[in-house]
Amino acid sequence: MLQIEKYLNEQLRKAIQINGESEEDIHDMRVAIRKYFDVLYTLYPIYENIECIFLAKEAISTLGKVRDIDICGIINMERDKLVFKALKRVKNMQMCFINERIYGARILLYNRILDISRSVKDISDFHELRKNVRIVRNLAEALGYDNKEIKILAKRMGDLRDEMLRARCRGQTPTNVNLDEYREEARRVILKIIALQDEFHHFNTNGG
Repeated sequence: MLQIEKYLNEQLRKAIQINGESEEDIHDMRVAIRKYFDVLYTLYPIYENIECIFLAKEAISTLGKVRDIDICGIINMERDKLVFKALKRVKNMQMCFINERIYGARILLYNRILDISRSVKDISDFHELRKNVRIVRNLAEALGYDNKEIKILAKRMGDLRDEMLRARCRGQTPTNVNLDEYREEARRVILKIIALQDEFHHFNTNGG
C-alpha cells in the first residue's frame, strides 16, 4: 500500500530536482507541485502545515504564468523573470518534506474523492470541472488506486484548455465546450475509481 507521506515527498523531490527552464521542465515541475499541493491541502484537517501549503500555492501560481506564456508562444524577458522566481520558490520548499507518519491520511483523501463525486453534477464551469478531475486524479494516484481513465480524461481536458488559451492569444473565439459530456464522463470515471477500490467498503456514493 502506497504511503501518502512517501508520495508527497516523491513529488516534492521531483520538483526540487528540476533545474532546467525549458517548457517541458516547467510543465513537469508544475505537475509535481500540483500533486503535492492537492494532497497536502486535503490533509489539512489532521496535518496543519499552512506555510508549505502557501509556498506550494505561490509556486503553482508563478509556474502557471510561465506555462501560459509558453502555450501562447510569447518570447519576452518576463518569462525569464518568472522562471527565476518560480525556481526560487520551489527551492524554498526544501523544508516541506514530511518526516512523520500522518495517521488518517488515506481516509481523508478517499473522502475528498467521494465529496467530489457528489458535487460534479452541479459544476457549471469547464475550468472548475477540470480542476476537480485533476484533484481526483492526483488523490487516486497518491492512494495507489487505478486511475488510468481519469488520467486520460484529465489530459484531454488539459489539452482543450491549452487550445482555448491559444485561441484567445490569437484573438480568436475558443471552441464551445460540451460541458454536459465532460461532466458525465467525469462522474463516470470517478465513480469507477470508488467502485474498484477495496479499502473503504463502509462508504458509498450516497454517503452511507
